[in-house]
Amino acid sequence: MMQLKKITSLNDFKIENKKIEFVYKGWEEPNRGQELVYYALLIDGIDKTKELFSSDTIRCVFNKKIETEHPTKNFAFIPNNDFLLLNTLDLTKTNLKVYFRENRNTFQDSLVGSFFYPENHLLINKRSLVLTDLSTLESKKIKFKEDISIEWAFLINATQIQIIEAFSNNCFVYDLKEEKIIMKRNIVNGSLYPNIFRWIYRGQEYQSNQLQMELIQKKEDKSISTYFKNE
Repeated sequence: MMQLKKITSLNDFKIENKKIEFVYKGWEEPNRGQELVYYALLIDGIDKTKELFSSDTIRCVFNKKIETEHPTKNFAFIPNNDFLLLNTLDLTKTNLKVYFRENRNTFQDSLVGSFFYPENHLLINKRSLVLTDLSTLESKKIKFKEDISIEWAFLINATQIQIIEAFSNNCFVYDLKEEKIIMKRNIVNGSLYPNIFRWIYRGQEYQSNQLQMELIQKKEDKSISTYFKNE
């Protein structure tokens, strides 16, 4: 990682299709601190919510790590409970949910982010990844052990994915052909950047693996932010 003076937005130059639009429809708080937000989904200005979801609204979660539309192809990611990849032309839906079965309990992995590559879509969850080939809609689901907490992941090349852990100084490479982790290393020199609290994803450049990250260091009651890009 190379230290930066500041973070710049890497995604601003993407030319979005702007075929889809999420229209806010309201919210509720069923439990204290749990806010549910509802939207209608428009495709080319036409409300398709009822047709696609048999309901007038859908509950979605949005943040800067969740990319919802491919910049050139007719694909969208819908960040609802099913984590749907949607073909906006024929309305084909591909469910990208990942489940874990542990200690006699089944649970769905939680969403971290979504990123479109020219020919693929990468879904990033807390401890799993889903890589989908947009030409075939074949998805590969990759699960990791419970001590992994993913902050971000990106394609190094056609067969390898680099994963950055959130609450450590660790990153590792997963090989799609060998179906295993092939390399682990520190993200930065721990002696130069001690007391690491967490890494935060701040942006990735389209058609490349260049990304920017923020490192949070904490000592006692003080926090220090340092910005980096990968070399």
